[in-house]
Amino acid sequence: MQRDQAVFDDIQFLTGSPHRRAVLAALCDEPARPNELCADIDATRTTVQRILAGFRERQWVVKHDGDYRATVTGRRIHERYEALHEEVTRARRFGPLAAHLGPVADDLPVAAVKSGRLTVSEDGNPLAALSRFTEWLRTVEGEMHAISPVVARPFNEIGAELLDAETRIEFVIDSAVLEQSKAQYESDLELGVDHDRMTIYVHETPLSIGVAFDDNRCCVIAYDDANNLRAVLEAGDGELYEWTTGVFERHRERSVPLSTLYDEENPAGNR
Repeated sequence: MQRDQAVFDDIQFLTGSPHRRAVLAALCDEPARPNELCADIDATRTTVQRILAGFRERQWVVKHDGDYRATVTGRRIHERYEALHEEVTRARRFGPLAAHLGPVADDLPVAAVKSGRLTVSEDGNPLAALSRFTEWLRTVEGEMHAISPVVARPFNEIGAELLDAETRIEFVIDSAVLEQSKAQYESDLELGVDHDRMTIYVHETPLSIGVAFDDNRCCVIAYDDANNLRAVLEAGDGELYEWTTGVFERHRERSVPLSTLYDEENPAGNR
């Protein structure tokens, strides 16, 4: 326990001030004297001297002929800290996406998250993600496949435009979306059911994630508990595209074509 506490104290010492990170980074680049470090990191000489004393105590730096230089241990500490800092920065950026995707996204490829284009709805721009996803939909090329836990007039209108442009669409929804569509967008629903270039599937359980992909691109859409679109992650062909198509296919396999449900409800063919 004492050893663990000492390690924790060392971690706390490094992370307790941005000046400490800056000093260690500077010494990993090249040896330096205290007055040079003061100029580089805009800190007082007293602050720099205290940091250097703490680093020497931990054997992260050594002093030779007035110069301080990082040891092998100090360099490794710096590398690991920078990696952690980068990962935490990424986690803060992708937090709105990760928080609302649910367990379906547990195997979301990390490399795809790093390289994809992320749009997040924030206080300053609460409609940013919605606007970006709308733009994405309007530029679909080839066939489109999508899962959606929500229904909204703008999406229905874009879907109708795509059908007019002879785009083939496969669409997975859940029972809640189906019932809302029947109540509020009956004509749009009928268009989708009857159109020969659109196939709608109803998933067996409620959906919590949205995905969409065409012949060349994909996106993952995160919604909050109130069905507000919170974040959109986009990519071209690659790991995220493969993951998105896999998610769609698994959900489609557990779904029933809406036309089948209509036929069961109306065996005489009257809708």
